Amino acid sequence: MAENITPTAAIPKSIGGAGQGVKIGVVLAFVLVISAGIVLLASRAVRDKEAGVLENQQKRFQLLTQGRTEVIASWLENLSHQGDRLIKSDLFRLYASEVDTYAGDLSNLFGAIHSDQAVEGDGMILADQLPLMENMLREFSTYAGFLNARILSRKGEAYIATDGHLPPMNEEQIALALAAIKENGPQYSTLRKTAQGLEMDVFVPVYPPDPVGGTDETTQGAVGALMMTRQVSGEITELLSNSPLAVKGEKTRLMQKTGPGYREITPWTLEGFVDVNFPIKVDEQGHIPFGIRPSIEDDDAQVFSLGVRIPGPAWWLVQEINYDDAMKPIVDFNRTVYIVAGLGILTALLIAGLAWWILTGVQSQRIAEQFRALATKIEEQKAFIDSINANIDEFIVLKDTQGKFTYVNDAFAKAAGRPKEELIGMDTAAVFGFDTAKRLETIDEVVIRENRKMTINEPIFIRSQRHQFQVSKSPYCGVDNTCQGIVEVYRDVTEFVAAQEKNKRLIKNAMEALGSTIEAADPYLGGHTKLLAGLSVEVAKVMNLSEMDIAEIETAANLSQIGKMFVPNEILTKPGRLTDEEMATMEEHVEHAYRILKDIDIAEGVLKAIYQMNERLDGSGYPKKLKEDEIIMLARILSVLNVFCAMIRPRAYRGAKDPAQALDILSSESSKFDSVVVKALAEVIKTPAAEKLLGAKE
Repeated sequence: MAENITPTAAIPKSIGGAGQGVKIGVVLAFVLVISAGIVLLASRAVRDKEAGVLENQQKRFQLLTQGRTEVIASWLENLSHQGDRLIKSDLFRLYASEVDTYAGDLSNLFGAIHSDQAVEGDGMILADQLPLMENMLREFSTYAGFLNARILSRKGEAYIATDGHLPPMNEEQIALALAAIKENGPQYSTLRKTAQGLEMDVFVPVYPPDPVGGTDETTQGAVGALMMTRQVSGEITELLSNSPLAVKGEKTRLMQKTGPGYREITPWTLEGFVDVNFPIKVDEQGHIPFGIRPSIEDDDAQVFSLGVRIPGPAWWLVQEINYDDAMKPIVDFNRTVYIVAGLGILTALLIAGLAWWILTGVQSQRIAEQFRALATKIEEQKAFIDSINANIDEFIVLKDTQGKFTYVNDAFAKAAGRPKEELIGMDTAAVFGFDTAKRLETIDEVVIRENRKMTINEPIFIRSQRHQFQVSKSPYCGVDNTCQGIVEVYRDVTEFVAAQEKNKRLIKNAMEALGSTIEAADPYLGGHTKLLAGLSVEVAKVMNLSEMDIAEIETAANLSQIGKMFVPNEILTKPGRLTDEEMATMEEHVEHAYRILKDIDIAEGVLKAIYQMNERLDGSGYPKKLKEDEIIMLARILSVLNVFCAMIRPRAYRGAKDPAQALDILSSESSKFDSVVVKALAEVIKTPAAEKLLGAKE
């Protein structure tokens, strides 16, 4: 047995030996120090990135708002200067100066040209000149595009108007006219909504003529004011249009102070304004500092925003960006940093493990053997990959710019049933036929012209059997970047497409199962979802909706009751009619459904249809009181069908109605339900498909 024992000297010595516990401690300490350093560096990088992104966002907002503020200020200044053509006329200045010295009643003076009333003394001369001044004012107003204009005295009394009469002015208008005279500068009123749109008044001072010709407005006080009223809906809409520099989630809004509160100016809406429902805090300069706050449009949504006070009117230009969109670069950076940090820690662990491996006596020869084994494995894998490349099933061809084949692989030649040499110089039409070639070559010109890759999916018959291919086309360019042809890769996705269809069926079944689960919470809802989905699809078909719309309405119908899972069971199962408070709780199922589905990868049309299906054309529905065209067609269909399905099913407090009675009720409520949908439903319930659905209901 002694002969079989390996001599001790022949056994590789361990590098470890004495003090192994100390060495383990050193390795562990190394890993902990490196890991702690990586975590600290990652945290510092995250903080710096967040501060940098928010600082850059603030600078962007400052640049955007500064530019837009200057444009709006320039527009306001231009509005005020449009009156120069009139008020810098010596004739008009002289008349205003004479009126300023007139001691009589200006209302009598104005009334003299519209009645038989006589004016004596100096007023007679002014009254004689008044028609000329009135015509000049009217011509100016028409030429400059103002709705109307009037001239006011130093006391704020109007004595000339374009519309031939002098209706009383409100307190704001009088105060702004006096301010323009006192401060020798233009003043602007707050916007107001009229039948023609948004209007505002511009007040500019009128100065007396200089005694020696010309004017010196810096030394002479104003003797009156010109008030000009303009319709500004279109101009404000244009001023608020999206900037090319705006990014996703960014909005520019204009806000004005009205009384104690603030309102967003929205000339594109029917009301023209939207109330701001949260307190606005401004700094000492009157600006709204950059920070996180509710959105002006929706106080439930958080945004980063910055507001700048516009010189002149009580307006603020507010630039805001959705919180999630603003934080996305930070979130992405954080994810990357922590992944890198994790990899760094993992690397430290691997290094420590390698050190431990050496310290515990791993012999260099064994490591070399492992490397040799690894090299052998790599060579085997390389040979395996080469074998795959040589026998790949995808069709690969290269065509010149004329569409002629210059290269085909073995798989393509085999499918075409011709030798590779014979296929060279042929085109797609010679292999697959004219019609197929026409479909396959529809994007060739785009690939060559725009030098970019494109992919299409087309059916192709090979040996009388239909296959679905995904065809990728890429430009083939030379060293001078000139396109010399197209590389085409044909992938047979027939089985994949079939699997997709199967998945669609499975998803549909899952939707129906989910609908059944939802209905289990409400004893009166059993079968409602399936009936709603079936009839909605049939109505959509009668209305000639697209396949996409039909699929979306079916999905929406199956998910329409999902929000009721969050309604208290005692309300769902209450046998009698609900109180107003209980009804309000029940109506919250729409918001529950929206909250559940909005973050799921679901079509926008499905989400809108579910959210709006309880709205009514006359605005009496919920949750947003939408009217007419504000409600999408899919929601109108579900609105009619949901009520119809509910009426033909019994409740504890009433019996079920037959379909004809339900249709009569829906037809009589034409102000609430779309008559086109009701008419389509009337056609559907006569069909065998509807009879089958209604029979299953019973």
